[in-house]
Amino acid sequence: MNESATHRPGTLAPEPVGRRLLRGAIGGIVAGIPFAVITMWFAATTGGGWLAPLKLISTIVLGADALQAGTAQPWVGVAVHMVLSALLGIAFALIAPALRTNGTAALVGTVYGALIYVVNFVIIANTILPQFQMPNQPFELVMHIVFGTLLSFFFYSSGVRRDEPFLAAGRR
Repeated sequence: MNESATHRPGTLAPEPVGRRLLRGAIGGIVAGIPFAVITMWFAATTGGGWLAPLKLISTIVLGADALQAGTAQPWVGVAVHMVLSALLGIAFALIAPALRTNGTAALVGTVYGALIYVVNFVIIANTILPQFQMPNQPFELVMHIVFGTLLSFFFYSSGVRRDEPFLAAGRR
C-alpha cells in the first residue's frame, strides 16, 4: 500500500519511503565528504600524510596487513567511506519520521554521530579492526558528531517537519 495514501485528512502526507531513503543516502554522502576532507587535513597537519585516513579505511576490505604491506589504496578508502556514509544516512532515514521537529532531528543526528563513533571505535576497533585504534580518538569523536549533525540537516523541513521553517528564530 502506498504510504502517502494512508494519511488522515487535514494532515501532511508522510514522505514516501523511497524518497526518504534517497534523502538519507545523499545526506550521508554529502555529510561524509567534509568528514573525509577534514580528517585528511588533520592527518596531514599532524604528520600522518593526507592520504593516511583513506588508506586506513581501505583496510576494511583489503585487510589490516595492507597498511604494512603498502597495498592500502586511497581510492578503495574513498569508495568504502562513501558507501558506509550512504548506508549510515539510509539508517538515519528509517528513524527520521519519528522526529517531530527540526530541533529534534538535529539533536538525534548529533547523538547518532556519537553512537556511530562508539560502534566504530569502541566496539569494532577493539574486536575485529584493531588498526582503527590508531587514529586520534577525541578528533574522531568530534568528526562523527559533526557527521551526524550535518546528516540531520538533510531531514529539516521534510516529512512531518515540512511546514516548519529551517530556523525557528522569531517564531511564536
